[in-house]
Amino acid sequence: MELGRRRGLRFAALGLLLAVVAVPAYADGPTPSTPSIPSTPSGSEPPPASVTDVNRSLEQLQAEAAAVQADFAKATIAYTKALKEAQTAEAAAKKAETTASTSKSRSDGERHKLGVMTAQAYQLGIPTVMGTESMLWSLAPVAENLQEIADRQTAITRLGATQVAQYNAALAAESDSNRLKSDATTKRTAANEAAAKAQELSKQVQQKAAAASAAMADQTAALDTASGVSQQLQTVRDAQALASWKTYLTELTAAKVTPPAAAVLRNPARLPAGLAPLTRRGAAVPGVASVTTAGRTVRVLSAETIRAVNQAFNLVGKPYGVAATGPDKYGCLGAARVAWEPYTTLPNLVGKVYPDYQAVPTAQIQPGDLLVMGSKSLGLVHIGVALDNGEMIAADESKGAVVVTTVPDNLYAALRPTLGAPAKPQVAPVATSDAYPFRCGNTATSYDVGSGSWTWPLPDGTYEIGTPFGQAGSEWSSGFHTGQDFPAAIGTPVRAVTSGVVRIEHPAWAGNLVRIDHGNGLETLYAHLSRVDVTDGQQVTAGQQIGAVGDKGNTTGPHLHFEVRLGGDPVNPMPFLATGSASTGWGGYSNGMIPASKLCAITSGHMLRCDAAAAYLKLAAAYRARFGTTLCITDSYRSYAAQVSLYQRKPSLAALPGTSNHGWGVAVDLCGGIDKYNSPQYQWMKAQAPAYGWVHPAWAEPGRNREEPWHWEFGQPSAT
Repeated sequence: MELGRRRGLRFAALGLLLAVVAVPAYADGPTPSTPSIPSTPSGSEPPPASVTDVNRSLEQLQAEAAAVQADFAKATIAYTKALKEAQTAEAAAKKAETTASTSKSRSDGERHKLGVMTAQAYQLGIPTVMGTESMLWSLAPVAENLQEIADRQTAITRLGATQVAQYNAALAAESDSNRLKSDATTKRTAANEAAAKAQELSKQVQQKAAAASAAMADQTAALDTASGVSQQLQTVRDAQALASWKTYLTELTAAKVTPPAAAVLRNPARLPAGLAPLTRRGAAVPGVASVTTAGRTVRVLSAETIRAVNQAFNLVGKPYGVAATGPDKYGCLGAARVAWEPYTTLPNLVGKVYPDYQAVPTAQIQPGDLLVMGSKSLGLVHIGVALDNGEMIAADESKGAVVVTTVPDNLYAALRPTLGAPAKPQVAPVATSDAYPFRCGNTATSYDVGSGSWTWPLPDGTYEIGTPFGQAGSEWSSGFHTGQDFPAAIGTPVRAVTSGVVRIEHPAWAGNLVRIDHGNGLETLYAHLSRVDVTDGQQVTAGQQIGAVGDKGNTTGPHLHFEVRLGGDPVNPMPFLATGSASTGWGGYSNGMIPASKLCAITSGHMLRCDAAAAYLKLAAAYRARFGTTLCITDSYRSYAAQVSLYQRKPSLAALPGTSNHGWGVAVDLCGGIDKYNSPQYQWMKAQAPAYGWVHPAWAEPGRNREEPWHWEFGQPSAT
């Protein structure tokens, strides 16, 4: 209840923001309309007081979810490891006990043979080199007929030749038997202890599962509320940016400036009378000018640039659509393309835009510039139209619309269309053949790095689990914690979690930072190191030492700050460490924690991510046309609490909670014949479902570790 009260107070503290200033339009470009700010329903809380406050409200909920998931994942990992150790110890104990039993039988046999020989020697009067004590020892197990050897002379010869050797063999067998018995006892004790440890950890997992289910159930309603508030926030942010833009246009009007054509502003050394170069860090900015009026310097953008920004604002709020070019939906390139028409027509791929337009230094970015995001290993994956204040207008898949958003960390270059073709060739980075899709501000739903290919960044027993990913707080510049902390002693070895290429950095916040590029848009970061044991450009392997724990940079004590980044965006590291693969999400939500308002119904209470739902309904219609029956479904979106419950019941079959694609609303379990390999229904699905974006994953195929004919996942969406 206390958690719920804190959330209520947090939302109650959010206040209303903005009145948008209207200004006259320029004749050479459309006037962007003012986005409407939804009124507050009667009896509900007002929209947020600021962008920062609202973001933290939603992020705090996500942080709580991430912390619960990380805690449960860690407990499950410990239990799984203990269970494997217990199974290994039990197998070793049974093997040792079997070996000891066999050895005991062999020892008894050897003593039995010696006893027969000694008794015969005694009765036959054969001299012996063995003393009375050893003779009595060997006589103990005798229970044989002493007339076994009928021929006295043969017996004498035989016993004389082998008596000492048999005695030594019997002693050796006895010693070996005692050693193996002791080994078996030790291993049985270890097996019992390992079993007890696994049982105790199993109880902890059950307890944490119950706590996780309760916590997530409590969060669901709060997430729905926060999601609605976040939507209001986006509207407010869009309006703020538009108000700022209109203020600039008002300044131009007050300065009595008519925006000149782009061609006039290309060369800062040849500007028309009355215009002066605009400088940034001592350098003149091409394609832009300035005027000074009443002691105030006003930036002068070209008419074409102002028109492009105006048109970009006119698209704000339009729904996102993969590769869509309007008028109802826009893909990431589609929005930028429409903004700059008719002045120029952008190519149909982001990678093809980069070679065609002059790049400018990031310090000189101006409104209207095309911002392309990506990396050398990832390629170019996103494009936006620049605004001031580190913002841009872009079609954002994660937000489902054209929005005003922050320029991401993976900004690759800024292009200025009004400067024409580049003076020197600009070659776009090409993604590796295995590069994962990162579309328009969103990462792929799941990212497989190969089961078992990851190791933990610190050796077992040397660390604790510290501040989790996503925790909100003013001590972090982003407003939330972008990694997972592992408190450990200074000097504790730090290891690469998997193979990649090293880059060493020394940012103020991290002190010593090792960044490893694993290709395909995947990076890991290791911060606050006391020393670095690798060099720039070095290739490292999983488990290789790269440095040592320290307290450099912005820290409150020695620890490793560990990050996983996909396409430049930080994601929760714990699922990667737990499974060697991870579901990375969409829309900023945690796995299994997607508000109902963000999902779409398909049938009988089942829900999916909306693009997956649309594709599913088309698939279901085709299935009905072929078989005359409704597509049978047993499972679709699965909440985190439901994942935990399933994992409790079927740990060998269910995915680790927080990693299932059911938790992203892009997986279904089907029935009605599809749940049997080689049935007509299954064969039809194999042949037809991919055309609708639905595929049967390789891990669920016959002969794999988990044969699940019923499980289907939504893959690449249609480009229409």
